[in-house]
Amino acid sequence: MKRLIWNRHTKRVLKHLAGWLCIVGGIVMLVTPGQGLLTIIIGVYLLADEIPLFGRIKDRINHRFPKASAYVHEKGEKLKARFHHNS
Repeated sequence: MKRLIWNRHTKRVLKHLAGWLCIVGGIVMLVTPGQGLLTIIIGVYLLADEIPLFGRIKDRINHRFPKASAYVHEKGEKLKARFHHNS
């Protein structure tokens, strides 16, 4: 089996796949038991860098809820530091 090449295109495709999966799953969870709105917001945040509409939605959420946005940003930086260490 050929090893998967982790270049920027592969990461971008996987990011899009995860983002759209979260959005579709969130829509399904709006009518079934689950955290639909939260899942949709996670999908929007994953796709915000790629799709301008989602970037505007992300900016609006950050403006509306600054404390929650700062908390999420802080936790994201901690995770990034943990998993993206330079060797």
